[in-house]
Amino acid sequence: MLLDGEPGEVALTKGKNISFRLGKGRFCVGLSRITRDYSTTDSWKARIQCPTSSLAKSGNQCRSCAAGDTSRTCARCTGETCNAYPSVKEVCERNEAFVYLAVFGERVKAGVSQGRRVEKRWIEQGADAARRVLVGNGREVRIYEKIIQAQLGALKSVKADEKMVFVDPKKFEWGLRKLEAHVEALYRIFPAAKHVDEATTVLSPIYGLPETRIHPIEVKMRDNVALSGKILGAKGPILFLEKKGIIYTRSTCTPSPAGRLTRT
Repeated sequence: MLLDGEPGEVALTKGKNISFRLGKGRFCVGLSRITRDYSTTDSWKARIQCPTSSLAKSGNQCRSCAAGDTSRTCARCTGETCNAYPSVKEVCERNEAFVYLAVFGERVKAGVSQGRRVEKRWIEQGADAARRVLVGNGREVRIYEKIIQAQLGALKSVKADEKMVFVDPKKFEWGLRKLEAHVEALYRIFPAAKHVDEATTVLSPIYGLPETRIHPIEVKMRDNVALSGKILGAKGPILFLEKKGIIYTRSTCTPSPAGRLTRT
Protein backbone atom coordinates (compact mmCIF):
# COMPACT_ATOMS: atom_id res chain seq x y z
CA MET A 1 0.00 0.00 0.00
CA LEU A 2 0.98 3.63 -0.36
CA LEU A 3 0.68 5.29 3.03
CA ASP A 4 0.91 9.05 2.73
CA GLY A 5 2.67 8.59 -0.60
CA GLU A 6 5.26 6.08 0.64
CA PRO A 7 5.28 2.26 0.29
CA GLY A 8 4.20 0.58 3.51
CA GLU A 9 2.56 -2.44 5.08
CA VAL A 10 -0.74 -2.77 6.93
CA ALA A 11 -1.45 -5.48 9.53
CA LEU A 12 -4.62 -7.38 8.56
CA THR A 13 -5.95 -7.81 12.09
CA LYS A 14 -9.04 -10.00 12.32
CA GLY A 15 -12.14 -8.11 13.45
CA LYS A 16 -10.76 -4.68 12.55
CA ASN A 17 -12.26 -2.40 9.90
CA ILE A 18 -10.26 -1.39 6.86
CA SER A 19 -10.94 1.12 4.12
CA PHE A 20 -8.87 1.91 1.05
CA ARG A 21 -9.08 3.18 -2.51
CA LEU A 22 -6.97 2.04 -5.44
CA GLY A 23 -5.11 4.58 -7.49
CA LYS A 24 -4.04 4.26 -11.11
CA GLY A 25 -1.69 1.57 -12.35
CA ARG A 26 0.13 -1.30 -10.65
CA PHE A 27 3.54 -0.99 -9.06
CA CYS A 28 6.40 -3.44 -9.54
CA VAL A 29 6.70 -5.94 -6.66
CA GLY A 30 10.50 -5.80 -6.75
CA LEU A 31 12.92 -8.69 -7.15
CA SER A 32 14.49 -11.62 -5.29
CA ARG A 33 18.15 -12.33 -4.61
CA ILE A 34 19.58 -15.62 -3.36
CA THR A 35 21.63 -15.25 -0.15
CA ARG A 36 23.82 -17.58 1.88
CA ASP A 37 21.98 -16.89 5.12
CA TYR A 38 20.03 -19.93 6.40
CA SER A 39 19.23 -18.72 9.92
CA THR A 40 15.46 -18.63 9.24
CA THR A 41 13.08 -20.32 6.82
CA ASP A 42 12.94 -17.27 4.56
CA SER A 43 16.44 -15.81 4.81
CA TRP A 44 17.92 -17.84 1.93
CA LYS A 45 16.06 -15.59 -0.52
CA ALA A 46 15.93 -11.84 0.08
CA ARG A 47 13.10 -9.72 -1.32
CA ILE A 48 14.21 -6.31 -2.57
CA GLN A 49 11.86 -3.40 -3.17
CA CYS A 50 11.85 -1.96 -6.69
CA PRO A 51 14.54 0.78 -6.50
CA THR A 52 12.62 3.08 -8.83
CA SER A 53 9.03 2.26 -7.65
CA SER A 54 8.16 1.71 -11.30
CA LEU A 55 4.82 0.62 -12.69
CA ALA A 56 4.55 -2.96 -13.94
CA LYS A 57 3.44 -2.67 -17.56
CA SER A 58 2.87 -6.43 -17.80
CA GLY A 59 3.04 -9.17 -15.18
CA ASN A 60 4.10 -8.03 -11.72
CA GLN A 61 7.58 -6.63 -12.32
CA CYS A 62 9.14 -3.79 -14.26
CA ARG A 63 11.71 -4.75 -16.92
CA SER A 64 14.68 -3.88 -14.73
CA CYS A 65 13.57 -5.99 -11.76
CA ALA A 66 12.53 -8.90 -13.99
CA ALA A 67 16.00 -8.92 -15.58
CA GLY A 68 17.79 -8.86 -12.21
CA ASP A 69 15.59 -11.38 -10.37
CA THR A 70 17.81 -14.40 -9.61
CA SER A 71 14.79 -16.61 -8.81
CA ARG A 72 13.01 -15.92 -12.13
CA THR A 73 14.54 -18.88 -13.99
CA CYS A 74 13.85 -21.16 -11.00
CA ALA A 75 10.12 -20.44 -11.22
CA ARG A 76 10.04 -22.03 -14.69
CA CYS A 77 12.52 -24.83 -13.95
CA THR A 78 11.62 -28.47 -14.74
CA GLY A 79 14.91 -29.88 -13.40
CA GLU A 80 16.12 -31.11 -16.78
CA THR A 81 18.51 -28.23 -17.44
CA CYS A 82 19.64 -25.36 -15.22
CA ASN A 83 19.87 -21.82 -16.58
CA ALA A 84 20.24 -20.13 -13.20
CA TYR A 85 23.18 -18.09 -11.95
CA PRO A 86 26.06 -20.35 -10.77
CA SER A 87 25.54 -19.30 -7.14
CA VAL A 88 21.81 -20.12 -7.39
CA LYS A 89 22.55 -23.50 -9.00
CA GLU A 90 24.95 -24.32 -6.16
CA VAL A 91 22.32 -23.54 -3.52
CA CYS A 92 19.70 -25.57 -5.38
CA GLU A 93 21.81 -28.70 -5.81
CA ARG A 94 23.30 -28.61 -2.31
CA ASN A 95 20.16 -28.18 -0.21
CA GLU A 96 17.22 -30.41 0.63
CA ALA A 97 13.86 -29.79 -1.03
CA PHE A 98 10.48 -31.52 -1.04
CA VAL A 99 7.68 -32.39 -3.40
CA TYR A 100 4.35 -31.81 -1.69
CA LEU A 101 0.71 -32.45 -2.51
CA ALA A 102 -1.77 -29.79 -1.44
CA VAL A 103 -5.58 -30.01 -1.34
CA PHE A 104 -7.76 -27.10 -2.48
CA GLY A 105 -11.36 -28.25 -2.02
CA GLU A 106 -11.66 -31.36 -4.17
CA ARG A 107 -8.54 -30.65 -6.24
CA VAL A 108 -4.91 -31.58 -5.61
CA LYS A 109 -1.84 -29.55 -6.59
CA ALA A 110 1.75 -30.81 -6.80
CA GLY A 111 4.45 -28.36 -5.85
CA VAL A 112 8.01 -28.08 -4.56
CA SER A 113 9.57 -26.03 -1.81
CA GLN A 114 12.93 -25.49 -0.18
CA GLY A 115 13.04 -27.82 2.79
CA ARG A 116 13.04 -25.33 5.65
CA ARG A 117 9.94 -23.42 4.57
CA VAL A 118 7.61 -26.02 3.06
CA GLU A 119 4.91 -25.73 5.76
CA LYS A 120 4.88 -21.94 5.43
CA ARG A 121 4.53 -22.33 1.67
CA TRP A 122 1.28 -24.28 2.13
CA ILE A 123 -0.22 -21.49 4.23
CA GLU A 124 0.95 -18.80 1.79
CA GLN A 125 -0.97 -20.59 -0.97
CA GLY A 126 -4.12 -21.06 1.12
CA ALA A 127 -4.21 -24.87 0.93
CA ASP A 128 -6.88 -26.72 2.90
CA ALA A 129 -4.52 -29.63 3.62
CA ALA A 130 -1.09 -30.80 2.47
CA ARG A 131 1.73 -33.27 3.01
CA ARG A 132 5.31 -33.83 1.87
CA VAL A 133 5.71 -36.88 -0.35
CA LEU A 134 9.21 -36.96 -1.91
CA VAL A 135 12.59 -35.51 -0.97
CA GLY A 136 15.68 -34.66 -3.03
CA ASN A 137 17.77 -31.69 -4.08
CA GLY A 138 16.24 -28.78 -5.97
CA ARG A 139 16.64 -30.22 -9.46
CA GLU A 140 15.50 -33.71 -8.49
CA VAL A 141 12.22 -32.56 -6.97
CA ARG A 142 11.44 -30.45 -10.05
CA ILE A 143 11.70 -33.57 -12.20
CA TYR A 144 9.43 -35.47 -9.80
CA GLU A 145 6.92 -32.60 -9.80
CA LYS A 146 6.64 -32.53 -13.59
CA ILE A 147 6.08 -36.31 -13.80
CA ILE A 148 3.38 -36.19 -11.09
CA GLN A 149 1.56 -33.44 -12.92
CA ALA A 150 1.76 -35.32 -16.24
CA GLN A 151 0.90 -38.82 -15.03
CA LEU A 152 -1.50 -38.15 -12.16
CA GLY A 153 -3.09 -34.93 -13.40
CA ALA A 154 -2.11 -32.93 -10.32
CA LEU A 155 -2.48 -29.18 -10.80
CA LYS A 156 0.52 -26.98 -11.58
CA SER A 157 -1.17 -23.94 -10.05
CA VAL A 158 -4.47 -22.98 -8.44
CA LYS A 159 -6.39 -19.91 -9.58
CA ALA A 160 -7.41 -17.34 -7.01
CA ASP A 161 -11.15 -17.95 -7.44
CA GLU A 162 -10.63 -21.61 -6.46
CA LYS A 163 -9.20 -20.44 -3.12
CA MET A 164 -11.99 -17.99 -2.40
CA VAL A 165 -14.54 -20.49 -1.12
CA PHE A 166 -14.93 -21.67 2.44
CA VAL A 167 -14.22 -25.37 2.85
CA ASP A 168 -17.05 -27.59 1.57
CA PRO A 169 -16.89 -30.79 3.70
CA LYS A 170 -17.88 -33.06 0.79
CA LYS A 171 -15.39 -31.52 -1.64
CA PHE A 172 -12.70 -31.57 1.05
CA GLU A 173 -13.32 -35.28 1.66
CA TRP A 174 -12.94 -35.98 -2.06
CA GLY A 175 -9.75 -33.93 -2.10
CA LEU A 176 -8.25 -35.93 0.78
CA ARG A 177 -9.16 -39.22 -0.92
CA LYS A 178 -7.54 -38.05 -4.13
CA LEU A 179 -4.39 -37.02 -2.25
CA GLU A 180 -4.12 -40.48 -0.63
CA ALA A 181 -4.57 -42.15 -4.03
CA HIS A 182 -1.76 -40.00 -5.43
CA VAL A 183 0.53 -40.95 -2.53
CA GLU A 184 -0.02 -44.65 -3.18
CA ALA A 185 0.67 -44.18 -6.90
CA LEU A 186 3.99 -42.46 -6.17
CA TYR A 187 5.51 -45.69 -4.83
CA ARG A 188 4.81 -47.28 -8.20
CA ILE A 189 6.00 -44.30 -10.27
CA PHE A 190 9.15 -43.59 -8.20
CA PRO A 191 10.22 -46.92 -6.65
CA ALA A 192 13.83 -45.78 -6.10
CA ALA A 193 13.09 -42.25 -4.85
CA LYS A 194 13.23 -41.18 -1.21
CA HIS A 195 9.63 -41.04 0.00
CA VAL A 196 8.33 -39.10 3.00
CA ASP A 197 6.01 -41.06 5.26
CA GLU A 198 3.92 -38.59 7.25
CA ALA A 199 0.31 -37.75 8.02
CA THR A 200 -1.58 -35.12 6.04
CA THR A 201 -1.72 -31.74 7.79
CA VAL A 202 -5.18 -30.11 7.81
CA LEU A 203 -4.63 -26.37 7.46
CA SER A 204 -8.14 -24.91 7.28
CA PRO A 205 -8.37 -24.24 11.08
CA ILE A 206 -5.29 -22.01 10.83
CA TYR A 207 -7.14 -19.43 8.75
CA GLY A 208 -9.87 -19.02 11.39
CA LEU A 209 -12.59 -18.22 8.87
CA PRO A 210 -16.17 -18.49 10.19
CA GLU A 211 -18.54 -21.22 9.06
CA THR A 212 -21.07 -19.80 6.64
CA ARG A 213 -23.10 -20.75 3.58
CA ILE A 214 -22.77 -17.25 2.14
CA HIS A 215 -20.80 -17.44 -1.11
CA PRO A 216 -18.15 -14.71 -1.13
CA ILE A 217 -18.27 -12.07 -3.85
CA GLU A 218 -14.99 -11.43 -5.68
CA VAL A 219 -14.13 -7.77 -6.06
CA LYS A 220 -12.36 -7.01 -9.33
CA MET A 221 -9.40 -4.71 -8.86
CA ARG A 222 -9.41 -1.69 -11.14
CA ASP A 223 -8.46 1.95 -10.96
CA ASN A 224 -10.26 4.06 -8.32
CA VAL A 225 -12.11 1.12 -6.72
CA ALA A 226 -12.96 1.82 -3.07
CA LEU A 227 -13.26 -1.10 -0.67
CA SER A 228 -14.06 -1.26 3.02
CA GLY A 229 -15.32 -3.74 5.59
CA LYS A 230 -14.49 -5.82 8.64
CA ILE A 231 -11.58 -8.21 8.24
CA LEU A 232 -12.76 -11.82 8.64
CA GLY A 233 -9.34 -13.24 7.91
CA ALA A 234 -7.05 -14.31 5.10
CA LYS A 235 -6.68 -17.67 3.36
CA GLY A 236 -3.36 -17.68 1.61
CA PRO A 237 -3.33 -14.68 -0.73
CA ILE A 238 -7.09 -14.09 -0.33
CA LEU A 239 -8.43 -11.41 1.99
CA PHE A 240 -11.99 -11.85 3.30
CA LEU A 241 -14.01 -8.76 4.26
CA GLU A 242 -17.57 -8.49 5.56
CA LYS A 243 -19.87 -5.51 5.06
CA LYS A 244 -23.58 -5.51 5.92
CA GLY A 245 -23.71 -9.30 6.03
CA ILE A 246 -22.03 -9.72 2.62
CA ILE A 247 -18.62 -11.36 2.35
CA TYR A 248 -16.18 -9.96 -0.18
CA THR A 249 -12.85 -11.45 -1.26
CA ARG A 250 -9.82 -10.21 -3.08
CA SER A 251 -6.31 -11.47 -3.71
CA THR A 252 -3.76 -9.61 -1.58
CA CYS A 253 -0.77 -10.75 -3.65
CA THR A 254 -1.42 -9.02 -6.95
CA PRO A 255 1.09 -6.36 -8.04
CA SER A 256 1.01 -3.56 -5.51
CA PRO A 257 -1.85 -1.15 -6.30
CA ALA A 258 -1.44 2.56 -5.97
CA GLY A 259 -3.76 2.93 -3.00
CA ARG A 260 -4.33 5.10 0.04
CA LEU A 261 -5.44 3.52 3.29
CA THR A 262 -7.79 5.20 5.74
CA ARG A 263 -8.52 3.61 9.08
CA THR A 264 -12.19 3.48 10.13
